[in-house]
Amino acid sequence: MLVIGGDAIVDLIDRGNQLYEACPGGSTLNCALAAGQLGADVLYVSTLSRDLYGQLLADRLAACHVRLREHGRSDAHSSLAIVSIDQFNQPNYAFYREATADREVPVDAIIASFPETMGFLHVGSCALIPRQDQDAWLAVARSAKQHGACLSVDPNCRPSMTDDPQAYRQGIARFFHEADLIKLSDEDLRFLHPDWGMDAMDRFMGVYQPRLCVLTQGPEGLRGMTRNGVQVSVSAYLPGPLGDTVGAGDCVQGTLLAECDRLGLNQLGLEDLDQSTLTALLTTAAKVAGINCTRVGCQPPSRQELATIDAC
Repeated sequence: MLVIGGDAIVDLIDRGNQLYEACPGGSTLNCALAAGQLGADVLYVSTLSRDLYGQLLADRLAACHVRLREHGRSDAHSSLAIVSIDQFNQPNYAFYREATADREVPVDAIIASFPETMGFLHVGSCALIPRQDQDAWLAVARSAKQHGACLSVDPNCRPSMTDDPQAYRQGIARFFHEADLIKLSDEDLRFLHPDWGMDAMDRFMGVYQPRLCVLTQGPEGLRGMTRNGVQVSVSAYLPGPLGDTVGAGDCVQGTLLAECDRLGLNQLGLEDLDQSTLTALLTTAAKVAGINCTRVGCQPPSRQELATIDAC
């Protein structure tokens, strides 16, 4: 089973003419949607608002077969992101997350909600920027590892939200040192370690030593590397006209988690992946992200949709 928590945000996406569409968003919520659509058993443990936007998020999670933590609702408002799409169909975000529901992290209640058997806990993105939020999620992460779960982390860095980049880097490194699976983008890597240059991923693996690290490179595809030195690259996938790239990286993350859970990969299984299995894993992740990019907002495909496209 997968347990996922972090940022639960409503994206207000600019559709032109000063019209904005409210879409479920937030990196970890999008990740849960993708994993649920692929048939994984997913528990989402972040706090959601009782307002209309919070209900929008809850309904979307339910539609993707994701369960919510019991008593995980709050009277605080939902977090919002104003999303503008540039001429290259890339999203730009402005976040509003002060005193919002998803920033309530009741550590004891979240830990109490853990299932008896848990394959992975995933955390990341905006939830790991404010130090007090970091500390709370780190306590959750360490408890999950004590329960035998693998820890998955996606920094999904937001430089515009980071007042003290150096303090943020030091804080997020605590998660990297604990993580079994890390997914990050080439932009994340440049922000986290701007002085590392062309061999940044190799240096990242050497410093943090996750069992599996996956680097997303936009149109250049995905690159994966295990602690045991297996390296694989796969091409990006786009089966139709580009809609936008909202949630593409989150779809990669959700697919990685769903497939690892389906294959029963634990700590040793992650680092012992052979080239063939890792290639298949990354190829599936690239396909899910690519299908999502033909749509508007984060709308990951179901397992049935993925099978239909594979059959074509």
